[in-house]
This record gives sequence, structure tokens and C-alpha cells, in this order.
Amino acid sequence: MVAASIRDIHFHAGTAPSAGPAVDATPVVRRPVHFKAPPRHPSFTGRQQVLEEVRRRLGSGFAAVLPSSRTLYGLGGIGKTQIALEYAHRFRAEYDLVWWIDAEQPEAIAATLADLARDLGLPVGDGVGQAVDAALAALRRGEPVARWLLVFDNADDPADLLPYLPGGAGHVLVTSRNPGWGRVAEALPVTVFSRAESVAHLCRRVGGLTGADADAVAEAVGDLPLAVEVAAAWLAATGMPVGSYLDQLRGATARVLSLDRPVDYPASVAATWSVSIARLRQQSPAAVRLLHLCALMAPEPIAMRLLYGEATAAALARHHPAAGDPLAVADAIRLIGRYSLARVDAVRRTVQLHRLVQAVIRSALTEEEHRAAAHDVHLVLAGARPAGADVDDPANWPAFIEIWPHLSACDPRACHAPEARHLLLDRVRYLWKRGALAAAETLSGDLAPLWTRELGADHPQTLHLLFRRANVLRSFGRHHDALALDEDVLERRRATLGPHHPDTLTTAGSVGADHRVLGAFRTALALDLDTHRHLRDTLGPDDPRTLSMAHNLAIDHRLAGDSRTALDLDRDTLRRRTRVLGPRHPYTLSSQYCLARDLRDLGDVAGSLVLLAETTAHFDALPFPDLPDHLRTAASTAVSLRRAGRPAEALATAAGAHDRYLERFGADDLETLVCAAALAAAHGAVGDHTAARALTADIHRRYRRRLGEDHPFTLAAAANLALHLRAGGDPVGAVGHGEPVLAALGGALGDRHPFTVKARLNLANARAGAGRHHDALPLHLSALADLTELSGPDHPDTLTAAANLAATLRALGRTDEATARHARALAALADRLGEHHPCTDAVRRWEAVDQDLEPQPF
Repeated sequence: MVAASIRDIHFHAGTAPSAGPAVDATPVVRRPVHFKAPPRHPSFTGRQQVLEEVRRRLGSGFAAVLPSSRTLYGLGGIGKTQIALEYAHRFRAEYDLVWWIDAEQPEAIAATLADLARDLGLPVGDGVGQAVDAALAALRRGEPVARWLLVFDNADDPADLLPYLPGGAGHVLVTSRNPGWGRVAEALPVTVFSRAESVAHLCRRVGGLTGADADAVAEAVGDLPLAVEVAAAWLAATGMPVGSYLDQLRGATARVLSLDRPVDYPASVAATWSVSIARLRQQSPAAVRLLHLCALMAPEPIAMRLLYGEATAAALARHHPAAGDPLAVADAIRLIGRYSLARVDAVRRTVQLHRLVQAVIRSALTEEEHRAAAHDVHLVLAGARPAGADVDDPANWPAFIEIWPHLSACDPRACHAPEARHLLLDRVRYLWKRGALAAAETLSGDLAPLWTRELGADHPQTLHLLFRRANVLRSFGRHHDALALDEDVLERRRATLGPHHPDTLTTAGSVGADHRVLGAFRTALALDLDTHRHLRDTLGPDDPRTLSMAHNLAIDHRLAGDSRTALDLDRDTLRRRTRVLGPRHPYTLSSQYCLARDLRDLGDVAGSLVLLAETTAHFDALPFPDLPDHLRTAASTAVSLRRAGRPAEALATAAGAHDRYLERFGADDLETLVCAAALAAAHGAVGDHTAARALTADIHRRYRRRLGEDHPFTLAAAANLALHLRAGGDPVGAVGHGEPVLAALGGALGDRHPFTVKARLNLANARAGAGRHHDALPLHLSALADLTELSGPDHPDTLTAAANLAATLRALGRTDEATARHARALAALADRLGEHHPCTDAVRRWEAVDQDLEPQPF
């Protein structure tokens, strides 16, 4: 039996199908209706006891919500994946569905489960997230298939996999190299082949081999299944007498003993590959060179697309002049597979070297050979980059995902090839866009001093790296560091490229973003107005960089309190991005999200919900769940649902998004805090003012620590805390808290900024609630006047302000005026929001209506 990679097996047993017959070696012919798994190894041998134990435990009938798992432990090369494959094929007749999932990269799990949903014919549309939920729910229910087996191959962190375990009446097998699974699994030990199994496998693979010779070979390779298979392949391919092969093994063992061979493996095992590689070198130097390249890549499957390129052909030609074409690459792959030095999967079009094989090959390379081979790998990977692909677009991510594991494995940070540095720049950008901020910060931080020293501080690639690092630092919460870095890059680009070069202007836009995050909204607006004008004049209004700047400028206008200008700009940007980038590009969707926010700010909540639903559907269709823009859209949807008078839906949506934010980015992330504010408001809308107040107090503490005491968002959280104090029955506390906040907001943003006006309205309600109606009246009057001018007389915020004023007038004894104002406000609100909207109902009861201050992503 061949073992393609180091594995542990775990299995979760639900209520089982019938335990079935005892294990026998006769394969079952019948296939389940739904079957997806790699082909079984044609020479699978032995393992009767292990398969019987797996079968017994999976057929135990035990049901659990969390996985009741057992683990197969053993050295690499033991063959645990092949046991899982053999089980899946041998017992497929016992199942209605068998589905194999490559779990090496967690983001691939969702896509495979979505394929399962489509194979089952579930009505899921194009959304990956929806399809995953539907597939798991169907398995859990046992409809349309009652007997099913999922195999998650090479999962790493249990936390990555647990959300995808469906529960219910089926079976789950998990293979993993991570010993951490042992904390949730009972160990099922798997050792090397028994001698009988080794002999049986060798005799089956090598025609005419005697039992005595097979026994001698098995002894030499320590019965390790992977080494047994390699020896069998070598003997079958060469026809060499066993005695000669054993002599070569002994000679290779002496060489291997001088190498840094893998820990826990005897030299005789490593020598097995050395003999095969030596023979291959005589037959095809190009194939050996390809082995060197693959040995320096990751142990995950290598997409053949990466190897069939000019860079690979050139690398092989340097060792064999006749090998400089794709046919030579194909022949090298064929030979590697013939000697079982790699697993060649023609269906999936991948090549995979076992970790042990990689280690043996690497250990035999001199330092100079290792360096030269690594450089070739850098060029191969750089050459596999999709030509002209935009790394910001998730549509291109599957191609990059094929590259990333191997890029990390071959460590190109010190590579002098510009193409390799370009790929590293892509990697930093990709990590930032995926929200993997810690990894992006680490990589850019490692590269920055190295490139500055090697290339110079003013080299275009150094400056491009530092520009991207500043983006990461800003998102990572190091706002002042980001500003300092951006200002340095801007100065250098102005000196080397000129003030109006697109790269210079793009950096100026990043400086504006830094000021925006630091709360200097008016400074950011002034800078971005100038930058946008120059980009439009230089590149034209439809250039993607001009459109990005227009998008940021709209954020500036919105933060400055001018949602009307923001709406006009966002609408124009959305139209242009749809035409230039396409309707599903993430930047187009980001403009759509912002336009929905503008519509909500201007009172068109229904239009906002329509746009947000469209945006959500597009994000759901991507095979990459919980992207920052996706979560941002969910948080905004919660706000629009609440303002549409659907508080229970708003609470559920906000809570779900907040949980995902916490899991991905943590409680201190600025966008997590935006979502937390939406969740707090939703708690208040359903009447849970205790939860709303506690969460808002926590938001305020975190903003204060992250952004400072006087940042507008810190002050907004403080104002919202006063709101929840009043709503929770403490108007006096709300007044004491709200008065200094109102003064601070006026100083930071101006007296007529929407945040300041809403804080003034809420303070008026608090004063009235505390019995200070005369003190509340001037605040009511000024808030109503400002909202009328800012939002218009028919905006729901203006109408609720008019109703609040009416309630205070009635308390002051001005009954006729109060009644007239109240009647007009109530009729207009009923017409605008509906007769039974929560705001309409509150006004009908003469209750004060507060207005929360909604922060937004920067």
C-alpha cells in the first residue's frame, strides 16, 4: 500500500447505517448515487485489522453533537490516507453518498460542500455560504440521503473543521497531521506494515519475486508502507535482481548517514529513495531536476499548471538541453510517477511528493544546489502568476491559492528576481484583502528592511511594498505608524516620480485615509478633493485608481456629514465601476454597499435594503466566506432592518455578523466595533436596554483605547451610551453623561454635524425625561431646525424630532401647539414608515424617540 502523505485519521460516528459484513478484500461493485473520491490505490495490501476497527467504530451507532473521534497515529509514510481511501471505496455500497473533501486549505472546504449541495439538487442558487448551510442541513436531516460518509483529508486545526461537521446519522472520517486532534479524539494506533503485509505487497507488485527476497527487501526498508511501495516500483521498473538492489541500498545508506536525514527514520528508509533517484538521474537528468524543484515546494499537491510553463522548461533545460519544452516536463512527470517518487493525479492534474521524499532530496543537495533550485522555484511560481490578474478580485484568487503554499515553502524573500518580488507584493496585498492582517503585517515587516537594504529606499518596488505595508498597518490599528510611513513614501515618490504621477497620487490618497482614520475628517476631505481632481485630470474619470479615489472621497463627505454629496458621488462611481470592472467585482460591490448607506442616511430605507440584498447575494456567491466587505454588508443590513421596523431580524443579523467579526478579527478591530454598535442598537430596539447599555459601554472603552478620548467615534459611542441610559430608565445619568459629550462633539465636528445634532436631540429627550422641560426646549428647537435643513422636512429623523418637540411642549402646558405639531408628525411618519412601524407607534404614544449615532468603516 502506498501512503501519499503523513496523516492521522479521526472519525465521527452518528447513528450508523447497519454495521454491515465483516471486512473482506473483495471490492464492492455498487457505487452510491452520490460519489466523489480519488481512485483507490490499485495495489492496496493488508490492513485488515485496521479496516475492521475503523468499520466497527463507525458502525457503533453512537450519536453525538460534537465529534466522537478516534485517531490513527503513526509516522509519515504509514498510509493513513490510503486507509481512508480504501475504506471509502470498499464500503461504498453501505452508503447513499460518499464525498471526499481536500481540507488542507480551509477555504476550499466550503467550495467542495457547495458542490455537494448542487450534486444533491438542493435549491441554493449561486451562494456558496447558502449552499454549505443547505448541504450540512440536508445531511443532518438525512434527506435526501440517509446513509452518508464524509472524508475530510488532511485537515489541520480542529477549529477550522468543526463548523463543517454536520452531525446527524452519517459518518465522518478526518485525516490530519495535527496532533492537536488527539485532544478531541481517542487514539487508534497504526504502525508499519506487518512483515506479512510487506511481503504480500512486494510480491503483488513485482512479478516473480520470491517470498525470501521480498522478506529481505521489507527488512531493509523497515516495513514502512511508503518505502515498501517505492522499492516495489523500483524493482518492477528496472528488473534488477534483489541482491543488487540491496547492495545499492547499503551503499546509499552509508551516504544517507552523512546527511541531515529526517528525524525518526532509519538511514535504510531514506536510502530507498536515494537508490531510485540515482537510477532516475542516469535515465533523465531533467526528471531529477524537476524532483529538486518539487522538493522545495510545499508538501501539498502541486497544480500541474504551475509546472507547465516556460520557467520550468528553462530550469530543466539548464540540466538537460533537450528538455526545454512542455513535452519534456510531461515526460519528467511521467518518470517520477513511474518510480513512485511522487503521486501523479491525472484527474486532478496535480503532482505531490511525500514530505519524507522531499526531506531526503533536500538533504542530498549542497548549499549551492539548494540555492540554485530555490531560485528556479521562485521563477516557476512567478511565471505561473496569471497574466494581468488583479489580486484584489476574488475571481482570481483560486489561481493565486495554487501558488501561495509553495511560495511560503521556498522562501523567496531574499530573491533578486523582480518577478519574485512582484509575487510577494501580491501576497501582501492578498493577505490584506482577505483580512489576514497579522500575516500581512509580519510578511511586509520582514520584507521592508531587506528590500530597503538590497534595493534602496527609493527603488520602485521598495516604495510599493512600503505603500502596501502602510495599508496593512492602518487596518492593523497602528494608525500613526501608517501615517508616518505613507508621508515618507509620498515624499520619496514626489521626488523621484513627480507630484502628479499616478503612484504619487495614489500614495496621497493613502495619506488621506490615514487622516480619516485618525478622526481628522475635514483634513482628509480637503486632501482627497485635491488628489481626486489630479487623478481625474491625469488618468481620466474611468481609470480604476480614479474610481478608488472617488470612492474614498465619498466616505470623506459622509463622515463630514454630507450624505447628499456622498450619494451623488457613490452613484456615479458605481455606474462607472460596473462598466469598467463588472457588476461582481468587489470594488463595484463596495460602491453598492456605500450607496445603500447613503440611501439609508437620506431616509430611503427600503431602497437601502434592496441594494444590500443584491450585494449580499453577490458576496454569498464567492467561495471565500467572511470577507471584510461581506461582513460589512451584513452589519449594514442589520441597521437598515432596524430602521425599517424589523427589530427581531435586525438583532439576529447583527448578532450573526458580530460573532463572525469576533472570530475573524477580534473585539478591538474597528470594523468589529462598527458592527457591535449595530448590535447594541438592535438590542435597544427589542427592549433589551441592559444588553444595549453594557455593549455600548464596552464599545466606548475600546474606542477610547484604540482611537483616543476625543476621536469622533469615541464621542459617538459615549453619546450612544447616554441614549441607552435614558432608554433604560436613567434620564438623570443620561443628562450627566450626555452634556459633556455634546460639547466635545461640537468642538470636534461642529455644531451642525449630524452626530452633534443627534446628540443634542437625545440630550433634549434626557432632560425632558428628568423633568427639565424648560432646559430641553431650546435643544429640541435647534435640533429640529438643523435636521430640517440637513435632511429635509420629510426625513424620518426630522419627523421624530418634531414629535419629540411636541411632547415637551405638551409637558410645558402648550397643549394646542403640541397637539397640532404631534398630529402633523404622526401622519407624516405613518405615511413614510407605515402605521405600525415602531417609531410610529412610539410617537402615537407621545414617547420620546432617540437617534443613535452610527459609526462607519473608514
